Amino acid sequence: MKQRTSLLIRRNPDVLPGRLLPGLCALLAFAVSGTVAADETADTHGTGEAVEDGARAAASEPAASAAEETFDESLDEVAIDVRSSIDVADDREGASFFGDTRLSYIFDGEDLQGISLGKTDVLRLRWRLAAEGRFLKGMRGSISVAGLCSTEDCSLEGLLQPDISSAASIRDGEMTIDSAFLQWFRSDRYDIAIGRMQTKFVARGGVFSKSMDRNDSNNLRVNWTDGLHTTYRGVRGWDSHLIVQYNSEDGASNIKRLPLDFSSDKSRASYYVALESKKALRRMVQRTLSVSYLPSSLATNGLMNSTREDYWGVVGRLALRWPVRDEGWRLRTSGEVAYAGKTPINSAAGIAGDGDTGGLAWALTVSIMDFVPRHSFGVNYARTEAGWLLSPQYTPNEELYEARYMYRPTDRITLDVRGRWRYDLRDRLIDIPDRNNFDFYARATWSFGT
Repeated sequence: MKQRTSLLIRRNPDVLPGRLLPGLCALLAFAVSGTVAADETADTHGTGEAVEDGARAAASEPAASAAEETFDESLDEVAIDVRSSIDVADDREGASFFGDTRLSYIFDGEDLQGISLGKTDVLRLRWRLAAEGRFLKGMRGSISVAGLCSTEDCSLEGLLQPDISSAASIRDGEMTIDSAFLQWFRSDRYDIAIGRMQTKFVARGGVFSKSMDRNDSNNLRVNWTDGLHTTYRGVRGWDSHLIVQYNSEDGASNIKRLPLDFSSDKSRASYYVALESKKALRRMVQRTLSVSYLPSSLATNGLMNSTREDYWGVVGRLALRWPVRDEGWRLRTSGEVAYAGKTPINSAAGIAGDGDTGGLAWALTVSIMDFVPRHSFGVNYARTEAGWLLSPQYTPNEELYEARYMYRPTDRITLDVRGRWRYDLRDRLIDIPDRNNFDFYARATWSFGT
């Protein structure tokens, strides 16, 4: 068995164009300072004011509860598809052990008539075992091991390195530590985590959990974020996030599309800032604004050219529901819009024509949940221009149509079936005549443990 276990850590771009990104960062900082100020004001009220505030809150509680409530994501999305490493389900002391397995039958071709067992299809399994514990005061530690096994390779060779071994994930037949971090709770509202983590900022779209910018280990992939993640939870339900991510010169640890490149020493750290609310407000169940900044990482003129520029992008995310209820059929819809301020030239992205690639991407999902109890169905449409390079689920220069059916016989078991069609938005420099536009999977997910 060939040895794949290794440890690889090796070692005058322009500033951000215009004033748009600094303005957006300032907007986020203003929103964060607003929640902090609200906290400080609430904490410094005198006793009399606190009593009055409590009386007013009690008097208005029925009206407030009808308009605002904490959105229970477990009603619709699969937990492992929406939950980041730092999301804590409860405050139990001591150790806990848990995990999940996901088995999928995958086919791609022109249509379902092209299925040829053992030739055009693959059976793939992703597994994960995790342990975590709380120790000392306000400290939490967690570690998990994950691997991929398929009908093509199930050798389970160990992998220990900062970058993933393929463009999107570790490979079949490999296993690795996909999270190992310490989380310190400075208060009920502020915490910081350092180490290897799973980070997810996805649209809560019913049967879909997709993202334009950050979704580690989606579907059957295994990837991760190495670095720091700090969170501040505001009094009005808005959470502020800062992620500082380490990038190896050999490549990223999660999905970053070409021609992003991390060979420059100045690209070792990238930054992600998000302001998000998952507190239901009437029909809105999620609102998010995020900014990604990757210094000296964009090979604007192609990987063979030495020029490296800063790459940055902004994403807005919104999810809605109707009617406002937890039982019975209900509609869920989500939308994402993404824009990159600096993009590569067409030839650097493999696109025919002169000029720069477009940096706009957007996606829309619509799901009908529990049209029969525990049965749901949804559709997804997206357009991603070739200059948007951050999405783990929407490929640059593609138009996407997707339909998905989901059945949840229990809270721990999910069965789903997907059909997806993808087409190029613009002609590629090198045509791939046997490229398949259609893919299909049937998937089973089981979560277990405490």
